[in-house]
Amino acid sequence: MDWLKILKEAAKNVKENIGPILRSKEASEKVGWGAGGDTTRKIDYIAEKTIIETLTKFNVSCILISEEIGIKKLREDAEEFIILDPIDGTINALRGVNFYCCSLAVSKNLFLNGVYTGLVMNLVNGDIYYAEKGKGAYLNNNKIHTSNVTNLNEALVGLDLCFTNSETIMKITNIFNYVWHTRHFGANALELCQIASGVTDAFIDIRNKIRAVDIAASQLIVKEAGGVIVSLNGEELNMKITPKEKTSFIATANTQLCEQILKILKMSI
Repeated sequence: MDWLKILKEAAKNVKENIGPILRSKEASEKVGWGAGGDTTRKIDYIAEKTIIETLTKFNVSCILISEEIGIKKLREDAEEFIILDPIDGTINALRGVNFYCCSLAVSKNLFLNGVYTGLVMNLVNGDIYYAEKGKGAYLNNNKIHTSNVTNLNEALVGLDLCFTNSETIMKITNIFNYVWHTRHFGANALELCQIASGVTDAFIDIRNKIRAVDIAASQLIVKEAGGVIVSLNGEELNMKITPKEKTSFIATANTQLCEQILKILKMSI
């Protein structure tokens, strides 16, 4: 099965099908609640429906895991899993902030370490980040690698503080004393791809709100590009893949940056 070919077509179809309703009132219509507990907007529904139709066209045997639909078998003989976030950064898409993406991954089991193919498409410009386990990471067919920045005082670091309580903010505040600059763009899967391509150097999310479906593809892309992604105890991130399972994580261009961030966070806890 040529998974990359299938995932690329699915993502391209999503970009094409959501285009006509971007920033329209229709796009933001609430059509229900996703399996992950968040509101499902019309634009999310169209994107997910498009992916399912594409997979059905290829007669793919798989079990879907999605924030919107939950867990769904496409065929009774299905053994492999396709993990999807139809649109990561829905609010950006609705408001015209040009940073949102489609995330698709294939896994042999229900854990992140089982993911062996991952693809993230920037739905604004069509850039495609992808990786296959053991084969490196790519952006539009060009091999990519994380940056060579090893000191936090030279690092551009992403921080997700959305829906954060005061306790979590206090834990993360100390980071600002050590890093060069911070950023947050509102689509974590795409932000991890920026680490993979050397645009940024690290990303920190200690809110315990990120789901496996959000980062299943991009965590593989980061690792295949030479980066690392760990839990707050410093162990390889290997959470269970379900629509509701949530975690915190640190992703960095290299182990040196990871160790520095972990040390600072431990000082703050």
